[in-house]
Amino acid sequence: MNGYHGKVLVIDLGIKTWRRVEIPENVLRSYIGGTGLAAWLLYQLCPEGADPLGADNPLIFSTSPLVDTKLTTSSKFAVTSKSPLTGYIGDSMSSSKIAVSMKRTGCDAVVIRGQATEWTYLVVSDEDVDFCSAKDMVGLSNTDTETKLKQLVGSGVSVACIGPAGESLVRYSTISNDGGRQAGRTGTGAVMGSKNLKAIVFEGNKKVEISDNETLDDIRVDLIKKSLGFATAKYRDTGTIANASVFNRLGSLPSNNFKSASFKDLNEITAETIYQKTDVRSAHCANCTIGCEKLITEPG
Repeated sequence: MNGYHGKVLVIDLGIKTWRRVEIPENVLRSYIGGTGLAAWLLYQLCPEGADPLGADNPLIFSTSPLVDTKLTTSSKFAVTSKSPLTGYIGDSMSSSKIAVSMKRTGCDAVVIRGQATEWTYLVVSDEDVDFCSAKDMVGLSNTDTETKLKQLVGSGVSVACIGPAGESLVRYSTISNDGGRQAGRTGTGAVMGSKNLKAIVFEGNKKVEISDNETLDDIRVDLIKKSLGFATAKYRDTGTIANASVFNRLGSLPSNNFKSASFKDLNEITAETIYQKTDVRSAHCANCTIGCEKLITEPG
């Protein structure tokens, strides 16, 4: 099937083995990819009653058939496991170049099983998986970990890693990727930490086949026009913080560690207030034309 590699990479940290497993075509058609495919894999691989922070809980990275195509906003991936925060299925979404790098290793999903006996990082390519010691990276921040790995492996790789929170099994910790993007919520960073897995480095060159490039080009042009239209104007101009006031009025803006559903001092941190005091520039996720991320620099 075009858009897929039709394979999942299964890595066992405990015995340091890896294998590529064919995904049945009917599964790909039924679950499509991303969180759908990951949910199916989790159902197959996670034993009933598994400890979310135990070796039996798989950590699943997955992509969709649109990843590594020309379509805007398509560079997304999911990290799925049994959540240590809720005890139920949990998935963390993120948008970055790592989605493309992961898919170019020749797999639609990567399943991490078992638990390493010491702190480890993985280097995953379209040909091999290397198990490397991460002893000297323990305690490093996400930024420092990524910088060190790019010095060791190569500047063009993509990195997913945890910092001290994930190492300490904080149940809402995130997985950092590609310079500060986060696979947040549900505590997948803690699951990664429970496996003594400090980081995964992706470097691949295997692209998927596209069945109809001409039609895809037409869709790409249409989506770019829509992404620059009225519906996304507030995100291009102000960023996702534009929704904060609306959420606050609706009572759906958690604050004080979720003790409150609104924030009484919101006016002090709205976009209008912050942007009057700082310099602002837009940043884009990989392969996205909207640019809803805003980077601020305080004067002086």
